[in-house]
Amino acid sequence: MSVQIDSDTTILKLFLGIGVAVILFAGPYLLERLSELRLSRNLISRYPIANEKWDAEAKKKLATSAETIIKHGVALARGNPFLLNDKSATRLIIPPKYIEEIKNDKRLDFHGYVSKQFFSTYPGFDVFNVDQTIFQPAVRVHLTQALTLTVEPLAKEAPNMLKLVYGDAPDWKETVLISSLLKAVSRLTSLIFLGEKFMNCPEWQQISVMYTVDAFMAATALNNWPAPVRPFVHWFLPECRKLRQEVKAARAFITPEVDRRRKELAMNAGKPRKKVLDSIDCYTLGFAMSDLAEHPEYVDTLREEIKSAYTEEGKWEKTTLFKLRFMDSFLKESMRYHPHTLFTMPRQAKTNITLSDGTMIPNNTILAIGPLLMSDSNVFPNADKFDPYRFLKLRETPGAENKHQFVTTSPEIIVFGHGHHACPGRFFASNEIKILLAHMIMHYDWKLPEGQKSIQHNMNGTGRSPNSRQSILYRSRKPVVEM
Repeated sequence: MSVQIDSDTTILKLFLGIGVAVILFAGPYLLERLSELRLSRNLISRYPIANEKWDAEAKKKLATSAETIIKHGVALARGNPFLLNDKSATRLIIPPKYIEEIKNDKRLDFHGYVSKQFFSTYPGFDVFNVDQTIFQPAVRVHLTQALTLTVEPLAKEAPNMLKLVYGDAPDWKETVLISSLLKAVSRLTSLIFLGEKFMNCPEWQQISVMYTVDAFMAATALNNWPAPVRPFVHWFLPECRKLRQEVKAARAFITPEVDRRRKELAMNAGKPRKKVLDSIDCYTLGFAMSDLAEHPEYVDTLREEIKSAYTEEGKWEKTTLFKLRFMDSFLKESMRYHPHTLFTMPRQAKTNITLSDGTMIPNNTILAIGPLLMSDSNVFPNADKFDPYRFLKLRETPGAENKHQFVTTSPEIIVFGHGHHACPGRFFASNEIKILLAHMIMHYDWKLPEGQKSIQHNMNGTGRSPNSRQSILYRSRKPVVEM
């Protein structure tokens, strides 16, 4: 009898223990969910919803018809914010008229948004929780100050990189555009940040190329699961397992290099180490090369400008790149013509906010700016037409010389963001893109496969990206000027 009682007591304690563990583990999440539910009711009472249902059919519709849904939301809101169910969150989409007001608002957290959207507390997603007190100064200050030092090594390596990625092609050869650009970009970026050892390491290059792609795939896979099970299921998802393996391998490569540099710093009495030149936006370059393949009539103009700028300077440096004004306009127009997303400047409110006109943004709200002005014909005439001279002409307007450069942000063009959280690496990215593009079109001819006139790019929900399977043909040519 006592054995039975002891057994029952043990089982009861076991269940009680499990119950306490579940409460301790899931309690914070449940409280957060209750808070979010109260927030949702609050928001719903104020703003219209572009897509009220959020079942499997609604998710499929957003994936294929996001632009139509957003237009419906704009019509419902009549110049005011509206709600959009997207992935695992309800977003507040606010009109572009608020851009200047919110761009530097410290109550709106960009890094907190990224951390939440990319599950930065889960192993493998660690990089999305990077210490901003280190990252921001490193890119915004130190990298920008060293830009002049990066131009020459990028230009020196570019021809060698082309040979490794594309090789000699006396006759037309075919390659997949985006995969080849990823290899080219990764090699040049590794040279600047980590040196020749990493640039020439195939294993590192594989991680460097694939991690960003795999991180987005893993986040997408995780978002397909209900929020309560994500803390468990991420351990078993193949996409997440792959991400953890890549981070582990990356640390094995990077840790010895970090230790070496720390020792070097210590031996130098703590003084900054000598500036030894040890993620470009591949989307931007991919779209630009696609536009060039669709509009080959602009290739000769670009080549003539490159020839003229290089001949005047006699070498690659900052001033050489500054003289590539048509290329700068071409790249900015390509960026305008192919927005990477249907809304931008994502933020998460850290407190209740009231904007100047009385618009309310409750605490923890995820918001973004939309629709984008760069696709609006009232802002850019004939916005549905690709015009590579558009920004070159705008720069000729007195007082607007700097306003319409590729790296300049504005309420009208916010691919790089705007305000305090504008992409700090855009100046380096601009230099790298221009050097790579210049060498690609001077050393090779490019064209679409026979019979193809245009490229159908990827559209997945609110995101846009270059067609990752698109083939392109190339053929070696002798540059009109030796670079």
